[in-house]
Amino acid sequence: MVHFALSEDQLFLQKTAEDVSRQLFGDEQVRSALTDDGTLRSRAWSEFAQLDLLGLLVPESADGAGASLTDACVVAEVLGRHTAPIPYVGTAVAAAALLVHGGGDSQVLADLCAGAPVSVLLDNELGWPTGEATISLGWGLGAQGVVIVAPDQAATVALTGVTAIDAADPLQPLYAIDGVSTMRGESEGLRRARAMAWVGAAATLTGLADGALRQAVEYAKQREQYGRPIGSFQAIQHICADMLVAVETARSVTYGASWEVEHAPIAQAERAGAAAKAHAASAALRTCENGIQVLGGIGVTWEHDAHLRLRTAHTFADAFGSVTTPLALLAKSAFDAAAFEPDTN
Repeated sequence: MVHFALSEDQLFLQKTAEDVSRQLFGDEQVRSALTDDGTLRSRAWSEFAQLDLLGLLVPESADGAGASLTDACVVAEVLGRHTAPIPYVGTAVAAAALLVHGGGDSQVLADLCAGAPVSVLLDNELGWPTGEATISLGWGLGAQGVVIVAPDQAATVALTGVTAIDAADPLQPLYAIDGVSTMRGESEGLRRARAMAWVGAAATLTGLADGALRQAVEYAKQREQYGRPIGSFQAIQHICADMLVAVETARSVTYGASWEVEHAPIAQAERAGAAAKAHAASAALRTCENGIQVLGGIGVTWEHDAHLRLRTAHTFADAFGSVTTPLALLAKSAFDAAAFEPDTN
């Protein structure tokens, strides 16, 4: 049996991210991000850059930390738990991984570490573009966009024709851009980078689910009905138990995949990343919805933040390919393996 646990350094990293997030992303601060014209986002991004948290996946030779994907997932999960309105996964995981594994400009990587706006570019469905990238995830005018320009090469382009999209999730903005020619990229490095983005999204989704669980449990302890806390009712306990199972399984799958994606052979790495993204996306959506059910009437009001968490869960469930994209990869892998199994009958 293999026992997985965060290292002492990773626990310190987790505590650091948690402490900063508590200061920056309380309920009132997150809600203020809806109308503050990016003030909170700018302040938070600057603080995360000063703490060297944006360059965890960037080599030390490019002013990064040279850390692991598991380290980045620790931060991404904390940010998801606090519904942080910053594009951490799109920039510090997806864009950084594409540039590192696709031979990107080291100066752009250094700028990313220092807090420059660098955005991963996607297609209209927020999937990996195969011919033209039309959506910038997280950053708009003035940002550098990362695209794959050759089978083994990623590069940055200046964004033009930038228009903010009135999307369902106000905390993770999307921007329509003039189309940028791109391709899928089939080198092992770029395939691994895409799998890393899947796992980064899975970590954020796990955090979102955990935040919904904690909020629901706390509310169930306080809210009374018929003279008793609603948490004493079996129906509420069952919902919360299901939420706990969803969170813990998503966390296990995600952190297991975070190691495999960096160290396993590429086919296995892709399968692990796909499984993490597919499972965590479904778990997060289900858990955020169940959390609203526990909250009852207050949970469906604009004034409560539960809907913001669910909206962000939908964004990351779609990012880098919706749930069906990783499932399709897993299905193809299974069918291909079955085709090569010898007939023993």
